[in-house]
Amino acid sequence: MPAAPSPPPPVEVTREDSAGGAVFLATPGIGPRIRTRYLLIAGLLAAGLIAGSGLAPDHIARMLQWLAGLCAVPVMVLWVVMLSETVRRRAVRLGVTKAGLTVDGARIYRHENIRDLTLYPMIGGRPLFVAWIDPSRDYGHKTELELVGGGVAPDAVKAAMKEAGTRGVRLVLHRRDGRHAIVLVRGLSLSSGEGLLAALAAELRAHSR
Repeated sequence: MPAAPSPPPPVEVTREDSAGGAVFLATPGIGPRIRTRYLLIAGLLAAGLIAGSGLAPDHIARMLQWLAGLCAVPVMVLWVVMLSETVRRRAVRLGVTKAGLTVDGARIYRHENIRDLTLYPMIGGRPLFVAWIDPSRDYGHKTELELVGGGVAPDAVKAAMKEAGTRGVRLVLHRRDGRHAIVLVRGLSLSSGEGLLAALAAELRAHSR
């Protein structure tokens, strides 16, 4: 029997109102683990071996220098792992302006190009909720009203997440021109993903008409 999937790390979603428009900030509740102890041990070993090689005879000094180089390898690997975790778990800023949706203040997706926002499981491709932004769609705010009303996710949604083997969801933006979808936020819980989808879709739709 496969083990139950572990819950995703908490992602806190907050809203800020600025002169340019609404800004949604998705912040991971758990930062990257800093493996200070391992870095310190490997660094001290490398420094000790280098210092010892300066005092030892030549044939021993070469061996100590070689061992110091081996100690430097895990230090570099740990730094790469830490940097990748920092990038993956960084906060994401989603701003709704008159021009379009901005991501981290740099990338912008114009309102006329946004088709919908969709929640997917972290694993698998079956959509859980779709909020249409395209004005030509007869969406009727149904998804947002259900989510804002605090309704429990239907059994089909829970079954889809269980089938995918995950408890986390990702928020995806689809564009009208059929180009590749944009993953806006990963690692949301179902409840925080529903809240972000409802609030962000409502803000985008107000500018899309």
